[in-house]
Amino acid sequence: MRPLLVLVASLFIGVAIGAASTLPQWTASNDFGSVTQPQVERVQSSDDPMPNAVIVGDAVFEFGKMNVDATEKHTFLIRNDGDAPLQLEEAGTTCKCTLSTLAKKMIPPGETVEVELEWHPIAYAESFMQTATLRTNDPRKPELELRIHGAVVRAIYMNPNEVNFGHVTAGDDLSAAVDVVSVVSDDFQLTGVKLVGDDSGKATAKIVPLSAEELKATDGGRSGGKVEIFLPKGLPIGATKFRAEITTNDPEAKMLTLPISVQVGGDINFISAVKIDQDKNVMMLGTVSGEKGKKVVVNVLVKGPHRDETELSIAKVFPDFIQAKLGEKKKLNETAVLYPLTLSIPPGTPSASFLAGETGKLGEIRLGVKGNPQTEEVSLRLYFAVE
Repeated sequence: MRPLLVLVASLFIGVAIGAASTLPQWTASNDFGSVTQPQVERVQSSDDPMPNAVIVGDAVFEFGKMNVDATEKHTFLIRNDGDAPLQLEEAGTTCKCTLSTLAKKMIPPGETVEVELEWHPIAYAESFMQTATLRTNDPRKPELELRIHGAVVRAIYMNPNEVNFGHVTAGDDLSAAVDVVSVVSDDFQLTGVKLVGDDSGKATAKIVPLSAEELKATDGGRSGGKVEIFLPKGLPIGATKFRAEITTNDPEAKMLTLPISVQVGGDINFISAVKIDQDKNVMMLGTVSGEKGKKVVVNVLVKGPHRDETELSIAKVFPDFIQAKLGEKKKLNETAVLYPLTLSIPPGTPSASFLAGETGKLGEIRLGVKGNPQTEEVSLRLYFAVE
Protein backbone atom coordinates (compact mmCIF):
# COMPACT_ATOMS: atom_id res chain seq x y z
CA MET A 1 0.00 0.00 0.00
CA ARG A 2 2.78 2.45 0.84
CA PRO A 3 4.53 2.01 -2.58
CA LEU A 4 1.25 2.84 -4.33
CA LEU A 5 0.83 6.09 -2.40
CA VAL A 6 4.39 7.09 -3.21
CA LEU A 7 3.75 6.49 -6.95
CA VAL A 8 0.58 8.60 -7.00
CA ALA A 9 2.30 11.43 -5.15
CA SER A 10 5.18 11.36 -7.58
CA LEU A 11 2.81 11.61 -10.58
CA PHE A 12 0.97 14.52 -9.03
CA ILE A 13 4.19 16.42 -8.36
CA GLY A 14 5.38 15.80 -11.97
CA VAL A 15 2.18 17.13 -13.52
CA ALA A 16 2.32 20.22 -11.30
CA ILE A 17 5.90 20.93 -12.28
CA GLY A 18 5.06 20.51 -16.00
CA ALA A 19 2.07 22.83 -15.78
CA ALA A 20 4.16 25.44 -13.98
CA SER A 21 6.81 25.27 -16.71
CA THR A 22 4.26 25.88 -19.55
CA LEU A 23 2.26 28.61 -17.83
CA PRO A 24 4.37 31.50 -19.28
CA GLN A 25 3.70 30.21 -22.80
CA TRP A 26 -0.07 30.34 -22.25
CA THR A 27 -0.05 33.91 -21.01
CA ALA A 28 2.47 35.51 -23.45
CA SER A 29 1.18 37.50 -26.49
CA ASN A 30 1.28 35.67 -29.88
CA ASP A 31 3.44 38.23 -31.78
CA PHE A 32 5.07 37.13 -35.04
CA GLY A 33 5.41 40.66 -36.43
CA SER A 34 9.19 40.75 -36.16
CA VAL A 35 9.45 37.73 -38.43
CA THR A 36 6.60 37.92 -40.95
CA GLN A 37 5.75 41.67 -41.04
CA PRO A 38 8.52 43.88 -39.70
CA GLN A 39 6.43 47.06 -40.25
CA VAL A 40 3.42 45.95 -38.20
CA GLU A 41 3.36 47.41 -34.72
CA ARG A 42 2.08 45.43 -31.74
CA VAL A 43 -1.65 45.94 -31.23
CA GLN A 44 -2.44 48.20 -28.33
CA SER A 45 -4.54 46.94 -25.48
CA SER A 46 -8.08 48.24 -25.17
CA ASP A 47 -7.00 50.41 -22.25
CA ASP A 48 -4.47 52.40 -24.32
CA PRO A 49 -5.54 55.54 -26.23
CA MET A 50 -6.17 54.70 -29.92
CA PRO A 51 -7.12 56.62 -33.05
CA ASN A 52 -10.38 55.84 -34.81
CA ALA A 53 -10.41 56.57 -38.57
CA VAL A 54 -13.88 57.42 -39.92
CA ILE A 55 -14.74 58.32 -43.53
CA VAL A 56 -17.33 61.07 -43.33
CA GLY A 57 -20.15 60.14 -45.69
CA ASP A 58 -19.72 57.52 -48.40
CA ALA A 59 -16.38 55.98 -49.32
CA VAL A 60 -17.56 55.79 -52.96
CA PHE A 61 -18.29 58.96 -54.93
CA GLU A 62 -20.64 58.42 -57.88
CA PHE A 63 -19.85 61.23 -60.32
CA GLY A 64 -22.40 60.17 -62.93
CA LYS A 65 -21.17 61.03 -66.45
CA MET A 66 -18.18 63.04 -67.56
CA ASN A 67 -16.50 63.90 -70.84
CA VAL A 68 -13.53 61.95 -72.13
CA ASP A 69 -10.21 63.81 -71.76
CA ALA A 70 -11.66 66.07 -69.07
CA THR A 71 -10.42 66.41 -65.48
CA GLU A 72 -12.60 66.19 -62.39
CA LYS A 73 -11.96 66.27 -58.64
CA HIS A 74 -13.71 65.19 -55.47
CA THR A 75 -12.83 65.79 -51.84
CA PHE A 76 -13.36 63.10 -49.21
CA LEU A 77 -13.35 63.86 -45.47
CA ILE A 78 -11.68 61.64 -42.85
CA ARG A 79 -12.29 62.29 -39.17
CA ASN A 80 -10.45 61.00 -36.13
CA ASP A 81 -13.05 59.85 -33.62
CA GLY A 82 -10.43 58.25 -31.35
CA ASP A 83 -8.47 59.57 -28.37
CA ALA A 84 -4.99 59.36 -29.96
CA PRO A 85 -3.55 61.10 -33.06
CA LEU A 86 -4.47 59.48 -36.41
CA GLN A 87 -1.72 59.09 -39.00
CA LEU A 88 -2.46 58.80 -42.76
CA GLU A 89 -0.12 57.75 -45.54
CA GLU A 90 -0.73 57.01 -49.21
CA ALA A 91 -0.51 53.27 -49.80
CA GLY A 92 -1.43 53.12 -53.48
CA THR A 93 -3.64 54.88 -56.02
CA THR A 94 -4.89 54.55 -59.60
CA CYS A 95 -5.48 58.29 -59.83
CA LYS A 96 -3.93 61.46 -58.48
CA CYS A 97 -4.55 61.58 -54.73
CA THR A 98 -3.69 64.68 -52.70
CA LEU A 99 -3.89 64.97 -48.90
CA SER A 100 -4.75 68.40 -47.55
CA THR A 101 -1.90 70.39 -46.09
CA LEU A 102 -0.84 68.81 -42.81
CA ALA A 103 2.68 69.29 -41.47
CA LYS A 104 2.98 65.73 -40.20
CA LYS A 105 -0.18 64.17 -41.70
CA MET A 106 -1.32 63.61 -38.14
CA ILE A 107 -4.95 64.26 -37.26
CA PRO A 108 -5.57 65.10 -33.60
CA PRO A 109 -8.59 63.50 -31.90
CA GLY A 110 -11.86 65.09 -33.01
CA GLU A 111 -10.41 66.79 -36.11
CA THR A 112 -10.97 66.18 -39.83
CA VAL A 113 -8.66 66.07 -42.86
CA GLU A 114 -9.52 66.53 -46.55
CA VAL A 115 -8.36 64.01 -49.14
CA GLU A 116 -8.75 65.15 -52.75
CA LEU A 117 -8.91 62.70 -55.64
CA GLU A 118 -8.35 63.93 -59.21
CA TRP A 119 -8.93 61.84 -62.34
CA HIS A 120 -8.47 62.36 -66.09
CA PRO A 121 -9.90 59.60 -68.34
CA ILE A 122 -8.55 59.39 -71.89
CA ALA A 123 -10.96 56.78 -73.28
CA TYR A 124 -14.68 56.11 -73.22
CA ALA A 125 -15.90 53.71 -70.53
CA GLU A 126 -19.40 52.69 -69.46
CA SER A 127 -18.02 51.88 -66.00
CA PHE A 128 -15.01 53.97 -64.97
CA MET A 129 -13.47 53.44 -61.50
CA GLN A 130 -10.42 54.82 -59.70
CA THR A 131 -9.26 54.16 -56.14
CA ALA A 132 -6.91 55.55 -53.54
CA THR A 133 -5.78 53.50 -50.54
CA LEU A 134 -4.59 55.20 -47.35
CA ARG A 135 -2.62 53.41 -44.64
CA THR A 136 -3.52 54.38 -41.06
CA ASN A 137 -2.26 53.71 -37.53
CA ASP A 138 -5.78 52.71 -36.46
CA PRO A 139 -5.32 49.02 -35.49
CA ARG A 140 -8.94 48.26 -36.36
CA LYS A 141 -8.75 49.97 -39.80
CA PRO A 142 -5.19 49.66 -41.06
CA GLU A 143 -6.29 50.74 -44.55
CA LEU A 144 -9.00 53.02 -45.93
CA GLU A 145 -10.08 52.74 -49.58
CA LEU A 146 -11.60 55.75 -51.33
CA ARG A 147 -13.25 55.21 -54.70
CA ILE A 148 -14.79 57.23 -57.54
CA HIS A 149 -17.12 55.64 -60.09
CA GLY A 150 -19.10 56.73 -63.13
CA ALA A 151 -19.25 56.68 -66.92
CA VAL A 152 -16.92 58.40 -69.39
CA VAL A 153 -18.90 59.59 -72.38
CA ARG A 154 -18.92 62.18 -75.12
CA ALA A 155 -20.29 65.03 -73.06
CA ILE A 156 -21.87 66.77 -76.05
CA TYR A 157 -23.25 64.87 -78.98
CA MET A 158 -25.40 65.33 -82.09
CA ASN A 159 -28.08 62.87 -83.10
CA PRO A 160 -27.72 62.16 -85.93
CA ASN A 161 -24.10 63.27 -86.31
CA GLU A 162 -24.58 63.89 -90.04
CA VAL A 163 -27.50 64.50 -92.38
CA ASN A 164 -27.63 62.48 -95.59
CA PHE A 165 -30.85 63.00 -97.51
CA GLY A 166 -29.84 60.28 -99.96
CA HIS A 167 -31.23 60.16 -103.51
CA VAL A 168 -34.14 62.54 -104.01
CA THR A 169 -35.89 64.21 -106.90
CA ALA A 170 -35.39 67.86 -107.68
CA GLY A 171 -39.05 68.63 -106.98
CA ASP A 172 -38.93 67.53 -103.32
CA ASP A 173 -38.88 69.77 -100.27
CA LEU A 174 -36.44 68.31 -97.73
CA SER A 175 -36.03 68.85 -94.00
CA ALA A 176 -34.16 67.25 -91.12
CA ALA A 177 -33.82 67.86 -87.38
CA VAL A 178 -30.70 67.21 -85.32
CA ASP A 179 -30.63 67.09 -81.51
CA VAL A 180 -27.53 68.66 -79.94
CA VAL A 181 -27.34 67.91 -76.21
CA SER A 182 -25.00 67.72 -73.24
CA VAL A 183 -25.09 64.76 -70.87
CA VAL A 184 -23.09 66.54 -68.15
CA SER A 185 -24.40 70.11 -68.02
CA ASP A 186 -27.78 71.64 -67.21
CA ASP A 187 -26.89 74.93 -68.91
CA PHE A 188 -25.69 73.84 -72.36
CA GLN A 189 -27.00 76.11 -75.13
CA LEU A 190 -26.74 76.46 -78.89
CA THR A 191 -25.79 80.04 -79.72
CA GLY A 192 -25.79 80.03 -83.52
CA VAL A 193 -25.79 78.03 -86.76
CA LYS A 194 -24.32 78.83 -90.17
CA LEU A 195 -24.36 76.87 -93.43
CA VAL A 196 -21.01 76.69 -95.22
CA GLY A 197 -20.40 75.43 -98.77
CA ASP A 198 -23.98 75.59 -100.04
CA ASP A 199 -23.38 76.92 -103.54
CA SER A 200 -27.09 76.99 -104.32
CA GLY A 201 -27.79 79.46 -101.53
CA LYS A 202 -31.17 77.82 -101.05
CA ALA A 203 -30.63 75.75 -97.89
CA THR A 204 -31.52 77.27 -94.52
CA ALA A 205 -30.94 76.29 -90.90
CA LYS A 206 -32.28 77.47 -87.56
CA ILE A 207 -32.07 76.63 -83.85
CA VAL A 208 -35.20 75.67 -81.95
CA PRO A 209 -35.53 74.61 -78.30
CA LEU A 210 -36.09 71.02 -77.23
CA SER A 211 -39.27 70.36 -75.31
CA ALA A 212 -39.07 68.53 -71.99
CA GLU A 213 -40.43 65.40 -73.69
CA GLU A 214 -37.89 65.63 -76.53
CA LEU A 215 -35.01 66.12 -74.09
CA LYS A 216 -36.17 63.15 -72.04
CA ALA A 217 -36.23 61.02 -75.19
CA THR A 218 -32.53 61.68 -75.87
CA ASP A 219 -29.80 59.35 -74.64
CA GLY A 220 -29.05 60.99 -71.30
CA GLY A 221 -29.29 64.61 -72.49
CA ARG A 222 -29.62 67.14 -69.67
CA SER A 223 -29.79 70.32 -71.76
CA GLY A 224 -29.38 71.45 -75.35
CA GLY A 225 -31.35 72.34 -78.45
CA LYS A 226 -32.30 71.28 -81.94
CA VAL A 227 -31.01 72.36 -85.36
CA GLU A 228 -33.50 72.21 -88.22
CA ILE A 229 -32.16 71.99 -91.79
CA PHE A 230 -34.44 72.87 -94.72
CA LEU A 231 -33.68 72.25 -98.41
CA PRO A 232 -36.38 73.59 -100.76
CA LYS A 233 -37.24 72.11 -104.13
CA GLY A 234 -35.26 73.37 -107.07
CA LEU A 235 -31.80 72.36 -105.84
CA PRO A 236 -29.21 71.73 -108.57
CA ILE A 237 -29.32 68.22 -109.96
CA GLY A 238 -26.37 66.13 -108.85
CA ALA A 239 -24.49 65.58 -105.60
CA THR A 240 -24.42 68.45 -103.14
CA LYS A 241 -22.31 68.52 -99.97
CA PHE A 242 -22.00 71.29 -97.42
CA ARG A 243 -21.94 71.65 -93.63
CA ALA A 244 -23.59 73.38 -90.72
CA GLU A 245 -21.32 75.08 -88.20
CA ILE A 246 -23.06 75.10 -84.81
CA THR A 247 -21.70 77.36 -82.07
CA THR A 248 -22.34 76.69 -78.37
CA ASN A 249 -21.67 78.19 -74.94
CA ASP A 250 -19.46 75.24 -73.93
CA PRO A 251 -15.76 76.27 -73.69
CA GLU A 252 -14.62 72.78 -74.71
CA ALA A 253 -16.98 72.53 -77.70
CA LYS A 254 -17.33 76.07 -79.00
CA MET A 255 -18.19 74.88 -82.51
CA LEU A 256 -19.63 71.60 -83.79
CA THR A 257 -19.62 70.60 -87.47
CA LEU A 258 -22.59 68.83 -89.02
CA PRO A 259 -21.97 67.35 -92.52
CA ILE A 260 -24.94 67.56 -94.91
CA SER A 261 -25.26 65.78 -98.26
CA VAL A 262 -27.93 65.10 -100.85
CA GLN A 263 -28.06 63.44 -104.26
CA VAL A 264 -30.60 65.25 -106.41
CA GLY A 265 -31.91 63.39 -109.43
CA GLY A 266 -34.33 64.60 -112.05
CA ASP A 267 -35.32 64.71 -115.68
CA ILE A 268 -32.13 66.49 -116.83
CA ASN A 269 -28.92 64.52 -117.34
CA PHE A 270 -25.51 65.01 -118.98
CA ILE A 271 -24.14 62.50 -121.51
CA SER A 272 -20.72 62.66 -123.19
CA ALA A 273 -17.93 60.53 -124.64
CA VAL A 274 -15.82 61.93 -121.80
CA LYS A 275 -16.48 60.12 -118.53
CA ILE A 276 -19.08 61.74 -116.28
CA ASP A 277 -19.73 60.63 -112.71
CA GLN A 278 -23.53 60.59 -112.88
CA ASP A 279 -23.96 60.50 -109.10
CA LYS A 280 -22.00 63.70 -108.67
CA ASN A 281 -22.46 65.30 -112.11
CA VAL A 282 -18.68 65.66 -112.46
CA MET A 283 -16.95 65.41 -115.85
CA MET A 284 -13.44 63.93 -115.65
CA LEU A 285 -11.54 66.07 -118.18
CA GLY A 286 -8.17 65.22 -116.67
CA THR A 287 -5.02 67.03 -117.83
CA VAL A 288 -5.43 69.49 -120.71
CA SER A 289 -2.58 70.89 -122.78
CA GLY A 290 -2.52 74.64 -122.35
CA GLU A 291 -0.82 75.01 -125.73
CA LYS A 292 -3.37 72.96 -127.68
CA GLY A 293 -6.50 73.47 -125.60
CA LYS A 294 -9.49 71.11 -125.72
CA LYS A 295 -13.06 70.96 -127.01
CA VAL A 296 -15.78 68.65 -125.69
CA VAL A 297 -19.42 68.18 -126.66
CA VAL A 298 -21.88 67.30 -123.91
CA ASN A 299 -25.47 66.27 -124.64
CA VAL A 300 -27.97 67.61 -122.13
CA LEU A 301 -30.87 65.17 -122.12
CA VAL A 302 -34.28 66.36 -120.91
CA LYS A 303 -36.95 63.74 -120.19
CA GLY A 304 -40.20 63.54 -118.26
CA PRO A 305 -43.59 65.19 -118.65
CA HIS A 306 -42.15 68.72 -118.82
CA ARG A 307 -39.51 68.05 -121.50
CA ASP A 308 -41.16 70.13 -124.22
CA GLU A 309 -41.73 73.18 -122.00
CA THR A 310 -38.25 73.06 -120.47
CA GLU A 311 -35.90 75.81 -121.65
CA LEU A 312 -32.18 75.85 -120.76
CA SER A 313 -29.71 78.73 -120.69
CA ILE A 314 -26.12 79.21 -119.52
CA ALA A 315 -26.21 80.84 -116.08
CA LYS A 316 -22.60 80.49 -114.87
CA VAL A 317 -19.19 79.46 -116.20
CA PHE A 318 -16.22 78.86 -113.88
CA PRO A 319 -13.36 79.49 -114.47
CA ASP A 320 -14.05 82.30 -116.91
CA PHE A 321 -11.51 81.12 -119.53
CA ILE A 322 -13.83 78.20 -120.38
CA GLN A 323 -16.06 78.89 -123.36
CA ALA A 324 -19.55 77.36 -123.23
CA LYS A 325 -22.13 77.38 -126.01
CA LEU A 326 -25.59 75.86 -125.80
CA GLY A 327 -27.08 74.72 -129.13
CA GLU A 328 -30.69 74.51 -130.26
CA LYS A 329 -33.06 72.07 -128.64
CA LYS A 330 -33.68 68.92 -130.68
CA LYS A 331 -36.41 66.31 -130.29
CA LEU A 332 -34.62 63.03 -129.77
CA ASN A 333 -37.69 60.76 -129.65
CA GLU A 334 -41.16 60.68 -128.14
CA THR A 335 -39.76 60.70 -124.59
CA ALA A 336 -36.76 63.06 -124.66
CA VAL A 337 -35.28 66.23 -126.10
CA LEU A 338 -31.60 67.11 -126.36
CA TYR A 339 -29.50 70.26 -126.03
CA PRO A 340 -25.92 70.10 -127.40
CA LEU A 341 -23.49 71.87 -125.05
CA THR A 342 -20.02 72.66 -126.41
CA LEU A 343 -17.23 73.34 -123.91
CA SER A 344 -13.85 74.71 -125.00
CA ILE A 345 -10.57 75.42 -123.25
CA PRO A 346 -8.86 77.65 -125.80
CA PRO A 347 -5.23 77.18 -126.90
CA GLY A 348 -2.80 79.36 -124.94
CA THR A 349 -4.64 78.94 -121.63
CA PRO A 350 -2.19 79.39 -118.72
CA SER A 351 -1.56 76.60 -116.20
CA ALA A 352 -4.34 76.07 -113.68
CA SER A 353 -5.66 73.34 -111.39
CA PHE A 354 -9.29 72.55 -110.67
CA LEU A 355 -8.80 69.16 -109.07
CA ALA A 356 -10.42 70.06 -105.74
CA GLY A 357 -7.03 69.79 -104.02
CA GLU A 358 -5.58 72.76 -102.17
CA THR A 359 -8.10 75.13 -103.77
CA GLY A 360 -11.05 72.85 -103.02
CA LYS A 361 -12.59 74.03 -106.29
CA LEU A 362 -13.85 72.31 -109.41
CA GLY A 363 -14.81 73.99 -112.64
CA GLU A 364 -18.54 74.42 -113.18
CA ILE A 365 -21.07 74.99 -115.92
CA ARG A 366 -24.41 75.95 -114.44
CA LEU A 367 -27.53 75.96 -116.60
CA GLY A 368 -30.67 77.91 -115.78
CA VAL A 369 -33.91 75.99 -116.14
CA LYS A 370 -37.35 77.43 -117.00
CA GLY A 371 -40.65 75.67 -117.56
CA ASN A 372 -39.78 72.71 -115.30
CA PRO A 373 -41.27 72.68 -111.79
CA GLN A 374 -38.63 70.22 -110.57
CA THR A 375 -35.66 72.57 -110.62
CA GLU A 376 -34.48 76.05 -111.50
CA GLU A 377 -30.89 75.11 -112.39
CA VAL A 378 -28.66 72.17 -113.11
CA SER A 379 -24.88 72.03 -112.73
CA LEU A 380 -22.07 70.10 -114.42
CA ARG A 381 -18.78 70.30 -112.56
CA LEU A 382 -15.42 69.86 -114.27
CA TYR A 383 -12.42 67.98 -112.86
CA PHE A 384 -9.34 69.12 -114.78
CA ALA A 385 -5.94 70.81 -114.81
CA VAL A 386 -4.21 72.87 -117.50
CA GLU A 387 -0.49 72.30 -118.02
